[in-house]
Amino acid sequence: MIPFTQLKNTHRHNLMEVLPLPKPYTVLVEPSSLCNFRCIQCFQSLSGENYFTRTRMNMPLDRFVRVIEQLKAWPGEKLKVLKLSLYGEPLLNPAFCEMLRIARKADLADRIETTSNVSRLTPEIAEAMVRFQLDYLRVSIYSPDEKRHREITSSSIKPAEIHENLRVLREIRKRLYSERPFISPKMLESYGEENERFMKMYADVGDEIYIDKPHSWIKVDEEADFMKRYYADSLPTARQDFSEHSSLRIACPMAFTTMAIRANGDVSPCCIDFIGGTNLGNVDQTSLRDLWESDEWFEFQKMQLENRKHENSSCAHCDIYRSDHYTRDNIDGFPVENLKNGRKHSGQ
Repeated sequence: MIPFTQLKNTHRHNLMEVLPLPKPYTVLVEPSSLCNFRCIQCFQSLSGENYFTRTRMNMPLDRFVRVIEQLKAWPGEKLKVLKLSLYGEPLLNPAFCEMLRIARKADLADRIETTSNVSRLTPEIAEAMVRFQLDYLRVSIYSPDEKRHREITSSSIKPAEIHENLRVLREIRKRLYSERPFISPKMLESYGEENERFMKMYADVGDEIYIDKPHSWIKVDEEADFMKRYYADSLPTARQDFSEHSSLRIACPMAFTTMAIRANGDVSPCCIDFIGGTNLGNVDQTSLRDLWESDEWFEFQKMQLENRKHENSSCAHCDIYRSDHYTRDNIDGFPVENLKNGRKHSGQ
């Protein structure tokens, strides 16, 4: 299988040549917005009440089925990727295995993946991942060191338990003669020897082990300076790293390629907007295709092209679109008129 980190360089289209898309390349469906970790670099650790904390829940199975049915009925090529994860820990939803089975049977995406801390990865879930052919499992690792892991996650889960869960998954995968799921443990850059300890610890259970670059979630107040909370004394190094691997883009391309469906049914063109400022509708009231082809979606895309991100409460406080690590496409200068005419031509 293609290593996870190489997927972004495989069979890529130049967005400037294919916009507007008749349907998104990537759809994220959130099995759960709950999490059993409260990581210091994540909005799950925020103490105040906000849109996210008020909407924490597991997605009901009937809503998930509705989402899959709508995606299956949407004409055109398959999605490039269906991601069964978003802002929470997907394995907290008791229906996760059934969701995976339904998604696989629908055959509506080139690949299916999820991201998990795997602390709740039981042998039963592991076997379902193999039998229902989850393509990629990205594993969020927070530290190979027990004390540091506890400080970051505020949980009693030990790194050794996470390693053991992955070992069992590998064992089941081998027993069933499968290469899926491809297992990719990842950890945020530590700028120290912790990187090497992480790589060594998971070398025998991961198919690809890699280091993620720092980024900060949307900053809603001083408490939400997530990069500062995580890196502390190493913050200047992390900020310099982000700056050196950033581009002065104007438009965020995510709105042109991505659709995210929250556990409560809210739909957004963004996968990091935990506060809901980019929500453009709800799948319980409007079909996914109608939302993609709506005036609201077009106006949001237009706002990006015209450098008016300050008009949106979430986009105004976001800079991840500048990161070369997380964002590969540059659509600055794409004519709004071409976007409008292209939508008419494709029936949007």
